Amino acid sequence: PSPLPTQAEGHRDAVVWLAVSQDGREVMSASTDRMIKLWDIDSKRLIRNLGEHKDMARTALFMPDGKTALTAGDDGEIVLRQLADGAVLHVFSAGQNGGVRNMAISPDGKLAVSGHDTGAVIVWDLEKGDVLHVLPGHDWSVSSVAVSPDGTKALSGSIDGELKLWDIVSGKQLRSWHGHEQGAYGTLFTADGHHAITGSGDYTIKLWDLDSFREVRRFEGHSGTVYEIALSADGKRLASVSLDGTARIWDMDTGNQIAEFDPGTGPIYAVAFAAGQSRMVRS
Repeated sequence: PSPLPTQAEGHRDAVVWLAVSQDGREVMSASTDRMIKLWDIDSKRLIRNLGEHKDMARTALFMPDGKTALTAGDDGEIVLRQLADGAVLHVFSAGQNGGVRNMAISPDGKLAVSGHDTGAVIVWDLEKGDVLHVLPGHDWSVSSVAVSPDGTKALSGSIDGELKLWDIVSGKQLRSWHGHEQGAYGTLFTADGHHAITGSGDYTIKLWDLDSFREVRRFEGHSGTVYEIALSADGKRLASVSLDGTARIWDMDTGNQIAEFDPGTGPIYAVAFAAGQSRMVRS
């Protein structure tokens, strides 16, 4: 994959999150300037501003219906918005659980899982608009979350490198282990649901077997915190971005680095593969 040849402009500050629509035509961005924006990938032009959080925007996710988006930020609010005009349909408040640092949606769009700066992990029933579970356990801020392909489990990582696997239907913790020497900032499941990938402040990326909870493979090469990771649709390529200012592509089978991109613009915080296409978007 190759990065887009030009940078999309429009945010006044760092872009910390990117999500690509299912058809691969649009990308949504969240920024420390509090704004959520929707872009056309081919033209690299802004389609519209989708709204603004009261504090730093952390996450913006396309809902499976293709018509709405779920966004979250340090203000502790999770907002359901229309993509057509940015209209707010519902606001979920985390209350005393604090700001939302990361968020993931189940494949069927019925549940969302959010990680908070208080260490809480919250499971939301998006259809009823209620909290399903508040999962305590992390001693430090939750920096990453992911939901399994079957929508029954979640993996969370915190800034102390601790990883936790949850049953989000029952609300029970299934496993906890120290995965990294520093924070786990990128977390995702593979398509089989039996493996997970985590990026970290210890500069490494690790592939985990979730049946044995053993490290299967390590991807090394970054010289700074690995802030976000993304997996290609076919599961063969892994993209990573880092505070070292580079974006890298890895072979999932071997762990070897395939390509490195250094735009010379400083730390890179977000990355996503364009669905069904051999290119990635980073910022």
